[in-house]
Parts: sequence; C-alpha cells; structure tokens
Amino acid sequence: MIKKSAKLSSKSLSTPFKVIKILKLLVEKPSSIDEILERLEEDGIFTNKETVSKYFTTLRYAGCDIQKIRNKFYIKYPVVHLDDTELETLAHFDIICKNLNSKENYGEFLKFLSKLFSLTNKNNEYKKMRSTITFDEDFNTGKIGKRYGEKIETISKFIQDTPQKIKIICAEKEFTITPLKFHYFKDSICLLGYDIKNNVNKNFPLDKISDIKGMPTAASSSDFGLITTFKISGRLKNAYTVREGEIISEYEDYIMVSNKKEDKDELFKRLLRYGTFCEILYPKSDREKFKNLLENLIAKFSA
Repeated sequence: MIKKSAKLSSKSLSTPFKVIKILKLLVEKPSSIDEILERLEEDGIFTNKETVSKYFTTLRYAGCDIQKIRNKFYIKYPVVHLDDTELETLAHFDIICKNLNSKENYGEFLKFLSKLFSLTNKNNEYKKMRSTITFDEDFNTGKIGKRYGEKIETISKFIQDTPQKIKIICAEKEFTITPLKFHYFKDSICLLGYDIKNNVNKNFPLDKISDIKGMPTAASSSDFGLITTFKISGRLKNAYTVREGEIISEYEDYIMVSNKKEDKDELFKRLLRYGTFCEILYPKSDREKFKNLLENLIAKFSA
C-alpha cells in the first residue's frame, strides 16, 4: 500500500522533473510502461500509464525519437545536437588524449565518447572527421602548437632513432639531456628526456623551458645505450623491488625505472613475471629484444 506521505511527495514534484526523469530512463535502457512505472515508484514518483503516454508525446514534440520494440520503449536519438565545430573539437581532443595519455585514461575517454554518441546521430560524421586529423598535424598546428610551436619544432629535430644531446634551461636550471618524446603529465605538456648527469628520465614542462641549445655530438652508448628504461603499471607497480643501480620515478598510474648495471638477459627474464603490466620504453633495441623474447615464449608454449 502506498503511503499518503509518498503520494503527497510525488504530487509536489513538477511535471518537467517527471518528464526529464522518464527521459533519463529511456536513455539508459529500453523499458516497458510497467517497468517505467516501477522504476519511478522506486524514486517516490507515482503516476499512471495514461500520464506516461502524455509525457511521451511531450518528448516527441521536443525532438526525441522514441522507438518501440517488443513492447519496450527507448530513445534512439535524444535532443543532443553537435555541430561541426563541436565535432571537430572532440576529434582533436580524441587524438591528443590517445597520444598523450595512458591506455587506462584513454579507455575511460572512449567510454565517455561511446555514451555521448549513443545520445546523438552524429557518430558517422564524427568518425569521418576524426579520420582526417593526424596527431602530428594536431600537435604542431593546433592550440598546443600555437602555444609551444617553436619549442616543439626545435626539439623535434633531436628526437631521432639515434639519440641526440641538447642543453635546455628549465625552471632556471640547466640540463644536458637526450630528448625522448612529448607527452601529457600532471596537467602539462612535457618533454620526457634522459638527464645525462643524473642518469634518470625526467619530465620537463614545456612552459618551464626557456632556452634550447643543440649540441654537435650524438649521445654515446655510455650515456644512453647501456641504460634500459621500462615502466610497470597497474597494481603490480607497488610490488616492484628496486635493484642496485636502478633509479625509479613514481607516477599516479605507473612507475618508470632506469636500469644501468644489470645484464640484459637477466633483466628481461626478471621483467617477464610482470607480463603485460611491463613495457620496455628505451632504447629501441632493448624494446625489440624484449618483444622477440615474448613472441618466442608464446610460440614455444603454443606449440
């Protein structure tokens, strides 16, 4: 039996609130009239089938495409309209998010996009627009490029397969580094570089870099090639034990480790226990060796 206080509470709710509540239910999943009434009652909203039908009419007049399949109603495209400018902004953000964030963060962004495009009929238009944008173009000529374009262009010349040394002034301190890549870290666009003096990878926010000077010599193997840099992400990062000669940098979702002394074969065998949570970052030759080791092991156990 419905309590009198509950009925009074329901009556006190405005009609627009009830319409919006039904809109939310139809967006979440297809529901029959009885299921809608039941879910409304769970929230203390009491109405009847005739009134719900009237609310459907209101939503249709507002532009909502209410469909019915096997006695269940759902909204195919609610009133979420994205114009070309908004689609383009989303596409640029998608490209940047994919290239400058972790897989976990980008995965969460894709969930958001999936939910957003379930509420509009612009999904195909968005895919076409996104396919025309490249990361290099967006990074160098978009809003990021307008702000940091000169720095990005200068540093990019030294980010090659053969490591190059540069000197930079960052936060009024001089560093000799091997630039590795640009990425997004702690709400800033950063240059990830190998700090030769301190034998560690370090993030240098672009807005803190005031001077860049190229050097005539490439980074030597003693500076860079002997050091293996890898990251361990997820829950296993907390279980990692630092070995002698390793330098570790901790981040929110992962740790980054620079290993200089350990035999490569022994290091790779040790890192296998971390499975897909471990990724060799630098140098490229170590990354390829570790990849081949994994492929050989998979082939061996699959035989």
